[in-house]
Amino acid sequence: MPIIIPSQHTAPVFYPDSDYVVVKYMDLTKFISLLFRKSLFFCRLDKLEDPFEGTTAKQNYDLRKQWHEAGRPYLHEPITDEELLEQVKVMYDHDNQMKALVCINCWNKCENESAALWKIYADFNKGIMIKSSIQNLHAAFANNGKQVALSEIRYMDYRKETMLDGNSNYLIIHKQKAYSYEEEVRLIYSVIPEIGWVYNWEEEEVQEGKYIDIDLNLLIDEIVISPFAPAWFFKLVEDIMYKYELSKPINKSELSLA
Repeated sequence: MPIIIPSQHTAPVFYPDSDYVVVKYMDLTKFISLLFRKSLFFCRLDKLEDPFEGTTAKQNYDLRKQWHEAGRPYLHEPITDEELLEQVKVMYDHDNQMKALVCINCWNKCENESAALWKIYADFNKGIMIKSSIQNLHAAFANNGKQVALSEIRYMDYRKETMLDGNSNYLIIHKQKAYSYEEEVRLIYSVIPEIGWVYNWEEEEVQEGKYIDIDLNLLIDEIVISPFAPAWFFKLVEDIMYKYELSKPINKSELSLA
């Protein structure tokens, strides 16, 4: 199934309004894994380093409380203040449960290469950047049978700003403003438990997330080698691509003097 095209019947996303270049920075090990498996790894939200991932903003607590208070007059049996606060807590508990059910794969909008992203996600000496596009993402997922959503990320101050509420997807498509340099474009895949809201990750090969098959030839436009990579690393990447039958251009980073 292709990437979901948003409509009034689908979960909210910040869908790209045009086609543009997206990139993924990685080290050599992850690159080899990508070619070997022919699949992208979708990491669980609750396994990411940012503790705010999958959570709502601080200001939303009062809004959720007000929402429950507004419903009091329409209840057959009015609830107490303690019961009201418990209902708000149930909403937050549900948010936390959802974090273990949602898996994401992250890309970065790219007008120019980012020195920061080379350092964080790859290696200035032995890193790799994959170039793709929004159109390529759609093509690569067209026949994989999974329902995958696509969204740009909106960055906000979780302590001072209010997040959109009323759908769990809002928790997935927002991120702390401190990460705004990433200009992230996120692929989203949700697992569905057989019963309730708990998925048995112990039955999975990798408990931190899911591998989803894709067509690498449709996904990748170009391979870029990190700025200070030696000549032998360039040749090594060529050999690896030849072994896994990936025929794409390989170029040096625009940050390289050579």
